[in-house]
Amino acid sequence: MNMRKRLHILLVLAISFSSLGLTAAVAADTRVIDVVEVTWPGARKVPSDATAIAKIINADVNPRWKSFTTLYGDTKDRTINFIAGEVLTTPIAIARRMPCSGIDSDTFMKLIKAEAYSRLGITDYSNRYLLIDAPRAGCVWSGRAPLGDANSTSGILVLHDSDSDFVIAHELGHTFGLGHTNFLRCETGAYDGPWGSNCQAIEYGGAIDVMGNVDTKSPLNTYHQWTMGFLDDSQVKQSWLNETITLAPSDFANGTKAIYLRDGKAAYWVEYRRKLPGVTYDAGLAIYRLDPPPISALQSPNPEDMTQPEFSQALGVDVWMLNLDSFTYVLSKTNGSMTSNTAKTYSGNISISATAVGDGAAVTITRTPDKTPPPLPVLGSTNFWQYPDFEIIQQGYEDADTAVAKFQAKIDGVISDLPTSITSNWAPTVLNPFNAPQTVHVRDLPEGSYSISIRAVDVAGNASEWTPPVSVTIDRGAPVALADFETTGITDNQYQVKWAGAKDAGSGLCMTNFVNEEGFITQRSDAKTAPEFVVNSTTPLVTTAQVFDCLGNGLTGNLTMKSTVTLASKASRSGKWSAAPASYGPDAQKCTGKCTATFTQTGRVSVVVGAGTAALTSGTTTLATIPNSTSTKLRIGASINLNKAKKSIRVTGSNFILNGVVTTTGSFTNVTNLDRKVPATDDSLTDKKQVALSAYGFNSADFSQEWTVLPMLRGTTLEDPSLDLCGSNYPSESSRIERRQISVTKKNSPYVFLSSEVVRYSSVTAAQAAKSELTKSLTQCVADGGYKDSAGAKIPYAFNALPPLPIGVAADDSRVFVNAQIDVGAGARQLLGFYQFNGAVFTGLYVIVDGDKAIPEDQVKRWLNAAVLLATRLNSKSA
Repeated sequence: MNMRKRLHILLVLAISFSSLGLTAAVAADTRVIDVVEVTWPGARKVPSDATAIAKIINADVNPRWKSFTTLYGDTKDRTINFIAGEVLTTPIAIARRMPCSGIDSDTFMKLIKAEAYSRLGITDYSNRYLLIDAPRAGCVWSGRAPLGDANSTSGILVLHDSDSDFVIAHELGHTFGLGHTNFLRCETGAYDGPWGSNCQAIEYGGAIDVMGNVDTKSPLNTYHQWTMGFLDDSQVKQSWLNETITLAPSDFANGTKAIYLRDGKAAYWVEYRRKLPGVTYDAGLAIYRLDPPPISALQSPNPEDMTQPEFSQALGVDVWMLNLDSFTYVLSKTNGSMTSNTAKTYSGNISISATAVGDGAAVTITRTPDKTPPPLPVLGSTNFWQYPDFEIIQQGYEDADTAVAKFQAKIDGVISDLPTSITSNWAPTVLNPFNAPQTVHVRDLPEGSYSISIRAVDVAGNASEWTPPVSVTIDRGAPVALADFETTGITDNQYQVKWAGAKDAGSGLCMTNFVNEEGFITQRSDAKTAPEFVVNSTTPLVTTAQVFDCLGNGLTGNLTMKSTVTLASKASRSGKWSAAPASYGPDAQKCTGKCTATFTQTGRVSVVVGAGTAALTSGTTTLATIPNSTSTKLRIGASINLNKAKKSIRVTGSNFILNGVVTTTGSFTNVTNLDRKVPATDDSLTDKKQVALSAYGFNSADFSQEWTVLPMLRGTTLEDPSLDLCGSNYPSESSRIERRQISVTKKNSPYVFLSSEVVRYSSVTAAQAAKSELTKSLTQCVADGGYKDSAGAKIPYAFNALPPLPIGVAADDSRVFVNAQIDVGAGARQLLGFYQFNGAVFTGLYVIVDGDKAIPEDQVKRWLNAAVLLATRLNSKSA
């Protein structure tokens, strides 16, 4: 739910105190916070040592979170109880002052966590929180915690020169995935307005709950309750109409708790707060904006906030509170109430009023009638209408004023409502936090060939213009794939085999794939009919096959193919036969003069011959003529189909070479339908340099369609290192001029990391230097059993033997291949790293699996075969 990477820290400039006075029962959900103290040369004392902080957790922090998570009338025991756990009474001494920001701060927390639990003798801390009590380090913040989520049961908190129970409580909120409760303040005094120079986002200033930076024990706002899972979606009403909605108070468990409103590009979250003992606000509506500000409209005492990327439209964790009454916030001091019983959105299109009803309120929403039709839908390219899952309405289309209720089609002039489905790959956004937008997929269209136009109709009944008509053909008939194979060629110890039983009577075939256990495509054909593949002459081919037509329909199943040769030496022969020259192999026979060889066969039969010509007959019928050739290699002379009948066939000729006849048999079983999926769009391929690099590494055509193959974050830049094996220093990194690193992912992937990388160096010499550095690093790492990181901690490596390398990988002096376990215990992971060099270009293939169990040899072999493909690409391109 992050809009952008945020630092979840708390700046406390002045602390005020208010009390809600609620008590809660002991919770079934009890969470432990361990406490450690850190120090460094010249450091001051902390305000309270670790033992004192533990007492504050039990006496003050725990009651706060009990009250936040105990909702009135709740029939479930969801109260969260924080208690102090183990306390490390001797401070952990570090060599230098605690870093305040960036990756150094993240590393500091991780290292202290590892050291603390090592000293405490706790090996499983997956369900424990750690509080690091730090002295003054010159940071602008009082507390810091990495963002968790609603399911988190652990976290790290850093207290900086503070012993505030409020700060601890605030940072614990971040471990649940809660962002800040901020404040929208307009210089004109208006309580709402468009983001800009007038209306600013005041970081931390929404002091209505613990996620601001002013001490309060007021209940969490309902957006934060929803983020934590204390509100169901059904308890938030998304309103498009003039209506009255009864809201339960924010501290109640049951009933409708919040209203979501959208007004143009602004999004509002409305809740009702009752008057409680010790709170500074009056009973009334509290309203928050969810649409984020531009960075230029942000005011924050934390300089890092001002350098962050712009917010996206993804639904975030922060909210911006409106001041509906007399609220003020200056230098972390507040006064007045921010609630009211009436409000309007800044456009004036929506009015909101509340009338108290018991503890809650009846909230009336009044909208200016929407008479604006939706914008014209934008249709996706018909080149992609071959994919049933393709959304023909481009993503990002929406009605600016309300929501689209349906789409209509005009098919050959006849208007009808289209069945709709939700957009795929949807994630909650500011403008659509609950429900994926409606769209039309190719699968929603009727079958047939016709002209179609589409329009949208919104919830107010307004209709858009019709899109320009397009002509389409929708066919849902799957291809046919029977176990019928024809041997068409021979090269060395491999046969070329056509899958004669694979065809499609409509659009024809567009793609046939053979896929291994990893989802890697080992063979592929784009033939419209009878796709051709390679089968080893001695080993049956066993694989998963996928057969797709050109309109997105497909089949998948388990395929076996086996080529069997009946040798000429085993046939019934007449004439003069002798061993053929060695170039034809050990089994070929040479006919001198006129000869005949007779075979009994069934099905599709191909004759394997060398030089010369011959005729293929059955009875008095000539089945085929083998054309003359002077070839010194074996070839397929003729192929016939005997169907199911078993027949005697004769090969008759003069002065020719005969090896025998070959048949390819097999099966295609466990067949299921498989619609072709829309490939992910790779925007990097608009760059000519990236297009050139893409010819070397993995691409989407290398993997079955359940995998996504795209550049990883910063993968098309030089911002991240390429060579980092064993944490060594690689001076050659500065000689890189182009880079493309691909990440291969899918849901429930067995791999922590699967990637290929291509690097172009400034020269062949620079690439050779990189290879030398890599070899040196590996040699040292093997000798040392690992390396020491920047903090001096030993990172162990255990190296495993590789199986015999397949033919086709880079030469020994142009490759570095690694099979190793990195680290031990909970951090153990298995690495396959295949580094190959040619000229000024390097390609890497990286496979990482969690755990201390070595990658099985068969799996290693499959990735070595993938390395052969990358080596072939590396050698076939101009490096």
